[in-house]
Amino acid sequence: MKKAVFSTLGLALLLSTSTAVASAQEAQEVAPALQKESIQPSNSWYADTEPNNWFDEITSEITVGDGIDIYGSLGRKIPGGYAGYYDFVDYYKFTASQSGFYEFNIQGEIYPKAWMRLSVADSNGSVKRSAEERQYRLGLNLKAGETYYLLVEATDADVGQLFDYRVTSTIKQIN
Repeated sequence: MKKAVFSTLGLALLLSTSTAVASAQEAQEVAPALQKESIQPSNSWYADTEPNNWFDEITSEITVGDGIDIYGSLGRKIPGGYAGYYDFVDYYKFTASQSGFYEFNIQGEIYPKAWMRLSVADSNGSVKRSAEERQYRLGLNLKAGETYYLLVEATDADVGQLFDYRVTSTIKQIN
């Protein structure tokens, strides 16, 4: 009787241990999946030009609207200072060409815990609107002749995660 009880207990212990080991190995083998959308160049576009990591670093304005794209990257190490820093935000300055509903769309890398977010700030740097978490579209009404900033940022990004992106924009006139 004792042998049967110990055999059963030993078998149960062996099965639970091997299941735990298999689960641990399985967890280590599963790497975070990286999704990447195809980014095709358009006829009219702007390239991410460093430095553009803060409002006062921008040296030129861009034009937004139908058919004009912005191509950039986030997450790369930028030399400077004591040890350099990582570029996780880009600012683009533009003047609204007409009053209307401006819609910005972004495509590029998506990581399990990090993503790209769009925001628009006014000429004073106050954010007017930001896209919700993991929403790759931002729309808002803007006034003709006023200066704004388009912000592209990698949220919750880890060092080493690279984000190549493309931003497109459209304008719908308000009647």
